[in-house]
Amino acid sequence: MGRKKMLKLQRKSEKEQKTVTTKIKKKKMLIGIIFLAALLFAGYQISIALKNSNNKQENPIVSNTEVSKGDIKLELYTNDAPKTVENFVKLANDNFYDGTKFHRVISDFMIQGGDPLSKDDDPSNDGTGGPGYKFEDEMNPVSLGLNEKTIKEYEEQGYKYDYNLNSYKVNVGSLAMANSGPNTNGSQFFIVTNKDQHHLNGKHTVFGMVTKGMDVVRSVEQGDVIEKISCEKESSDRMNCYITVLLDH
Repeated sequence: MGRKKMLKLQRKSEKEQKTVTTKIKKKKMLIGIIFLAALLFAGYQISIALKNSNNKQENPIVSNTEVSKGDIKLELYTNDAPKTVENFVKLANDNFYDGTKFHRVISDFMIQGGDPLSKDDDPSNDGTGGPGYKFEDEMNPVSLGLNEKTIKEYEEQGYKYDYNLNSYKVNVGSLAMANSGPNTNGSQFFIVTNKDQHHLNGKHTVFGMVTKGMDVVRSVEQGDVIEKISCEKESSDRMNCYITVLLDH
């Protein structure tokens, strides 16, 4: 074989080897790019998963696509305010309270709800509605610790008392009827939040007490919605009710 032919074959071999080497380098580079892209995509997916996990932990309970603040558990005084308890439970079972708002919230005092007129978006008449009837108070001023002078003064204002009842003071956590004067109870009620309100003793029927969910009570803001009030009889003389509160939107 001639020298020229050998040189020609050698150059051809070197060229083919160079081509193979280039292809290998390109292949390795492509594999590296694919691997890097896979790492970046995996990192993105992990980031999204962690974000969603944090959101699940931080967000409140969701109920019927609405944000729920939680439940307020109440024990009702069935023996000590029977007419008032019967009225409240009946309205709750009739879904009367569903969708009403806590239309009046006073800091360090109380939250008030139960007005059917609060269901719409017009707050101008909130606090003036009721079930279409009124009924008498259920209070014993003696068991509330009122003196004779105060009792006489209140009776002159129109309050009528039942001295056979065992009544409860308007303390923190008390569930009491809101009214516009003596014997004007309807559907509106209030829950005392932070301070005992003894100046209201003898003027508002206390018919229950918060037994669980005072944190929810204290978190309520004006306009928060009562999704539902459900009641269940625990025993012959014990009734529990639950108020589910939704965040105002």
